[in-house]
Amino acid sequence: MIGAEHLLVFVCAVLSPIVVLFVTLLFVFSSLINFFGLRKKYVQSLLKIFKWSARQIHSSEGLRQDGSEREFSESNSDCDEELNSAKLSMFCRKRRGSGIIQRRRSLDLYEEGNEIRFVRSRGWATVDDSLEFVKHGIEVIIQDDVTNRFEAEQLATWNMLTRTSISFYQHINWKVTLLWGAGFLFRYLVLLPIRLIFLTSGLIFMVVSTALIGFLTDGPLKTWLNKNCMLCCYLILSGSVTAIITFHNEQNKLAGSDFGPIRSIPGICVANHTSPIDVAILGIDNVYAYVGQRHGGLLGFLQHTLSHASSHVWFERDEERDRLFVAAKLRDHVNQPDKLPILIFPEGTCINNTSVMMFKKGSFEATSVIYPIAIKYDPLFGDAFWNSSEQNWLEYVFRTLTSWAIICDVWYLKPMHKLANENAVSFANRVKKEIAECSGLVDLEWDGGLKRTRVPAKMINENQKK
Repeated sequence: MIGAEHLLVFVCAVLSPIVVLFVTLLFVFSSLINFFGLRKKYVQSLLKIFKWSARQIHSSEGLRQDGSEREFSESNSDCDEELNSAKLSMFCRKRRGSGIIQRRRSLDLYEEGNEIRFVRSRGWATVDDSLEFVKHGIEVIIQDDVTNRFEAEQLATWNMLTRTSISFYQHINWKVTLLWGAGFLFRYLVLLPIRLIFLTSGLIFMVVSTALIGFLTDGPLKTWLNKNCMLCCYLILSGSVTAIITFHNEQNKLAGSDFGPIRSIPGICVANHTSPIDVAILGIDNVYAYVGQRHGGLLGFLQHTLSHASSHVWFERDEERDRLFVAAKLRDHVNQPDKLPILIFPEGTCINNTSVMMFKKGSFEATSVIYPIAIKYDPLFGDAFWNSSEQNWLEYVFRTLTSWAIICDVWYLKPMHKLANENAVSFANRVKKEIAECSGLVDLEWDGGLKRTRVPAKMINENQKK
């Protein structure tokens, strides 16, 4: 163990001058980009391209549909008008090749014709009366309010990425195909190498700086170095995804002075959770102590690296002993003003940023003051959601690096206090509701843990009674 630490010190001593020089160059480069507003101009250009491609797709689909209708009409001119209309609808759907179910709020069995249908049997009346209920039941099974929160959000318009192209829009006409190909080359041959430089530099700087800071004794100097190094590190890492972040109501942010007590008022920061990028997004504007699930691989290595410079709490979700340890650690941490403010994602899992799901009550039992933070991403330029059940960490990082950009808004809400007769569950629900309303997300009572486990029978019975 001692030998490993000596080796780490030696590596840090060798890399420190190189890393400092390279980080300085990246800062100059980032400053020039911000000074000339290149990121905003880049996003504005992307918006114009997306709007143009949407018009091309709409016009091409319209021409294709008109051609299908004309072709079908010529070959079936002798068919009955009502039957012809029904077959035409089916034919056009097959020609477009869409596998997506088109949901409608109402369905009239007799909308195709104006004649009045008479009920000729009691059996037909029973079927007719039950069809509306069957339709609603099938719709609930196809698309419920819970499971679709664990999948990527569907876009209203195509963003020139193959991963979001349901109907192969890139082949709809030669203009869109040419533009999509140019965008593909730009993302993989221009953006990806630059972003890899930012990512590698940020990770090396994190490892080197936290290793050196870890050998200092606790005190104002260590606190100041850790704060500034982390702000610098996350700023570099945000450049690896072309992050454009807008912070709102910064006067509500929980922070303190550089050398004095970090927090004048005890409290915990809580935020809705979309992906591990949330940590870097919030870390650009403030430095936190993190409480979260222990991971393996590269993500676990980064967790271990962060723990060198400051006290973070990593635990196993399924271990009862770990949960008791975290609860005691939270209470102890909150009451020490010289410690960093705690940041927790009480949903306990990544949600696709269309809703806020149930907050675990643990963090709301440790303190009576909560500082809510609402995060809302714009999925048009790049989906920040990490579907951990389908992607490993490296796959997610690669998809993010090859997206157009990560754009999000962050709102610091006013601190919320637990009421006199309010329990932790009610307090958590009240905070969750405020975050959902501020960010325009759907407020759901379901547990995000359903992403990994089956729905308990007790919960099913309670919802059936409603």
